[in-house]
Amino acid sequence: MLAAITVFAAFLVPLFPLSWVFNRLLDSLPMTTARALAVLALPQLGLLLLQYGVAPWALTDPQRRALVALAIFTALFYAFRALSARDLFIWTRLNLSAGLAVIWIAWAMGTAIPVLQILALTWSVPAALLTLLSGALAARLGGSYLGLMGNLVEPLPRLTASIVLTVLALLATPVFPSFFVLFGTAMQLPLSWILPLLLLLPLWGWSCGRLFQDLLFGAYRGEAVEDLSLLSSLMVFLVLSGLLVLGLYGSGGVL
Repeated sequence: MLAAITVFAAFLVPLFPLSWVFNRLLDSLPMTTARALAVLALPQLGLLLLQYGVAPWALTDPQRRALVALAIFTALFYAFRALSARDLFIWTRLNLSAGLAVIWIAWAMGTAIPVLQILALTWSVPAALLTLLSGALAARLGGSYLGLMGNLVEPLPRLTASIVLTVLALLATPVFPSFFVLFGTAMQLPLSWILPLLLLLPLWGWSCGRLFQDLLFGAYRGEAVEDLSLLSSLMVFLVLSGLLVLGLYGSGGVL
């Protein structure tokens, strides 16, 4: 029974191959708001389930090594898949799956569930914001597929700036808390495991560069559209500012 609960948690806190359920569920939701809420709620629900599953200290050393290896594989697999994604929401959920896989490593190392819930938010909050921003982009351009219209800075400066900053928050950019979570988790691992996990950083840097190339460069080829409202862009800025404060707080070793 304990093992079954832990396996079920892997549907909600993505762990390959069960992670397809998480991604399929997000894709199947019809409304942007529902997707954003699911991005926030599903990992938290999965972590609550882990409280009633197998305890991390009950794992044998081979089981712990296998779990860490699977989590690292999951993170790298989804980060690599995101390189070819051009739809902003698909790109977001793939990179979210990569980030949340790191939570399994922290759990295997004995991190308490309440702490893990905070760590999960460092990826799910920016992912939820990006989900909402992808909906705003789709409402204006007919879809959130990047690259078709060219540079979006001129017609949508506030929306574009919001996307850029939120992408940086999601992809473990220094100062944002996901960066400290990734490095804090890596420091708990044996030396031989650190490099494979930190391969996430060049993959995310590559993914970020490809996305920004589609978003920021070229000539805009669409019609005039209304930008994101000042209030909405201010809300994005406030949420990201809160994450920055958490990141600076976490740099002292809290995260």
